[in-house]
Amino acid sequence: MKKCLLLLVLVYCGHYRLHAQDLENISRQKPVTLSGNIQAQGIFYNATGIPDRRAPFTYYFSGNPTISLYGLDVPLSFSFSQSDKSFRQPFNQFGISPTYKWVTVHVGYRDISFSPYTLGGHTMLGAGFELNPGKLRVGFMYGRLNRATTIDTTTQALVPFSFSRKGYAAKLGYGTDRNFFELSYLSAKDDTIKPKGITPQQNYISPARNDVMGYTSRFSFLKYFMFESDGALSVYTNDVNSPISLDNGGTTLLNKLRTTFGLNGTSEYYTAFSAGLGYKSRNYGLKLKYKRVDPDFQTMGAYYFSSDYENWTVSPSANLAKGKIRFNGSLGFQHDNIKDQKRATNHRIIGAFNAGIDITKSLSIDAVYTNFSDNQKAQTVLFADSLKIVQTTQTITVMPRYMIISTDLIHMISGSFTRNSLNDYNTFYSTDAVSRSIKTNQYMLSYNINFTKRMLSAYVNISDTKLSGQGMSNSFRSVTAGANKVFFQKLQTGLSGTFTSSKALGGEDTFIINGTGSLGYRVTNKQLVSFNFFLTNNKAKTSAPQLQPNFTETRGELSYLLSF
Repeated sequence: MKKCLLLLVLVYCGHYRLHAQDLENISRQKPVTLSGNIQAQGIFYNATGIPDRRAPFTYYFSGNPTISLYGLDVPLSFSFSQSDKSFRQPFNQFGISPTYKWVTVHVGYRDISFSPYTLGGHTMLGAGFELNPGKLRVGFMYGRLNRATTIDTTTQALVPFSFSRKGYAAKLGYGTDRNFFELSYLSAKDDTIKPKGITPQQNYISPARNDVMGYTSRFSFLKYFMFESDGALSVYTNDVNSPISLDNGGTTLLNKLRTTFGLNGTSEYYTAFSAGLGYKSRNYGLKLKYKRVDPDFQTMGAYYFSSDYENWTVSPSANLAKGKIRFNGSLGFQHDNIKDQKRATNHRIIGAFNAGIDITKSLSIDAVYTNFSDNQKAQTVLFADSLKIVQTTQTITVMPRYMIISTDLIHMISGSFTRNSLNDYNTFYSTDAVSRSIKTNQYMLSYNINFTKRMLSAYVNISDTKLSGQGMSNSFRSVTAGANKVFFQKLQTGLSGTFTSSKALGGEDTFIINGTGSLGYRVTNKQLVSFNFFLTNNKAKTSAPQLQPNFTETRGELSYLLSF
């Protein structure tokens, strides 16, 4: 069996991403282990009133086994059906990071993060190491960040062209996980030779280069205080082959770095900076954060960055009366156009707060409030009033709950009220125009009862939702009831039904019934046989029945699950 598993790994493993391993404990690990699950499933389907939306019968056979060789985990997956057969490795990548004491070695496909602005989690195919003797923190990684892409000749699909990109990153720091300071550096460059098969539409893309210098720091002091900060300077050359000189157009900083990094007229530099100061005691907390990212900031060591914004955030928290009163939230002020390069500046206020109180042992209330406001102001006389944006989105939710717990019986009554509103204050539209504001009110009430000794539970949920705005008005009401029961410690049963009615402003009404039933038998601790049944009945009152016909759908699923 072990030989077969090893052969399976060699044949199918290909390229894989594995977890970091501790070589110091390898002697205490099993040579080969197998874990995961395998499932076989058959699905029966029938529909009346509408054409079938799937085959009358479908079967699936799938599995997610994981093979472990001395602690090196190799996750695999496979699936078979009458329409598709496949054996695949989820990441199609291979990589290991063995660890011995304070030495970690990275080989293959690795997601390494030295700082958020230099090497920040980008997948790299290569090799590297991290050394942590005492408080010294050293790291290095070299490899390929991107592979060249062009038209897929097997499928004729147009894949966005990119160059093969290689680079290296290093870090040097000192400290512990709670208190440290690190410097990091990334240098990456595209190959200057374009692969064959480039179309004229793709030929305009040029090879680029990026050098990023950054730092990361975390400090705790005076028992309750902490400080954190990240920053970086990114020098980005958009076309390394450009004949344009930097002499006449470059900034003072770029001219100083011209010789070191081989800069030219397509080179730019960007900065990013963030810092936070926080206080955290047993019952109170407060954190102040600041972040600023230049327009078009980018680094080849990370996949995506939001840029061109400056943001201040304050986040208070409190835990009072031995945890019976709870509060935390955040309030942020953000704007873009930090270098006045756009015709408009968007100011945003972002707030989120939640609070909870335990009035008694049985009665509690939670509340959540969020606010997102946009106010876009013109920067030049060319900006038209018709494009001005002034909007506020607010959400408030109140959730009371009442619970009674006895030896063999648990009652819980819970409810919620949620109000969402999008208010548009654009002054361009006249008072007689149709309002662009949207409001949604939702009410929910739920009752649950659990007979713990009888292994029986039942529930009833009622909800009502109303949506209005922009000349529309829709309402939805639904009732759900169900129960679950376990027999003989092995047989699990469940039954539920949902009845939903909806009404629209145009007189179109819909009534939908959804029913589900489940039956599961646990043969052993690792084997489960189950059957699930689903019913949908849709009745619509509409002026266009051909577009929304009445129909009934039924679906049954019989499955077998083996865990190992």
